[in-house]
Amino acid sequence: MPIKSRHIHIYVIAVCLVAVAIDLAMALSMDRQSLLTTTISDLAAGDYASAQDFGLILVAIGVTLTGLAIWRSGSGDWPDGMAAALFAIAGPLIVLISLYEAYSKTSPQSPVIHYWAVGAIGLSISIALGLLAWARGDAHPVFRWGTGIAAAIFLAAGAATFGVSNQIIGLVERFAAVSLVLWLIGFHSARLANRD
Repeated sequence: MPIKSRHIHIYVIAVCLVAVAIDLAMALSMDRQSLLTTTISDLAAGDYASAQDFGLILVAIGVTLTGLAIWRSGSGDWPDGMAAALFAIAGPLIVLISLYEAYSKTSPQSPVIHYWAVGAIGLSISIALGLLAWARGDAHPVFRWGTGIAAAIFLAAGAATFGVSNQIIGLVERFAAVSLVLWLIGFHSARLANRD
């Protein structure tokens, strides 16, 4: 039985809210680290690995399902298809970086795969968002502008992490993650309201 679009929208909204709740719970329980200045990768390999990995995997499934929702509701034009494919690729890459643990203190490994995966996630999501903003030019202005801004934030966040300290990278990562989660919640809420 195929998954209904309504169920996809509800699931993605729910997992985004659960991921936010996990981050807030971690922020309240951290003693020596700050949620804003510690990189997501460091948290996923440290004392909060299970919670961070769980939140990342939930969002990854939500990102992949977003690709499916876009493909189903798309016009059949190449920008919609490409955006759907890029979201579908980004989801498994998020799972890869959450489970790979390149920065684990117990089994340190070369983080080369991690860097490539993070770069691919940033590019795929920013390009997918840019394609959606462009392809759906007749959409509500809030959708177009919100999607375009989210694409710009994701692209700028990737560029802003080169050659800076981990504290700044952590802040930039959280800013990009918040923009993605807000976009996912907004996109799927609008689809639910429109009964798409």
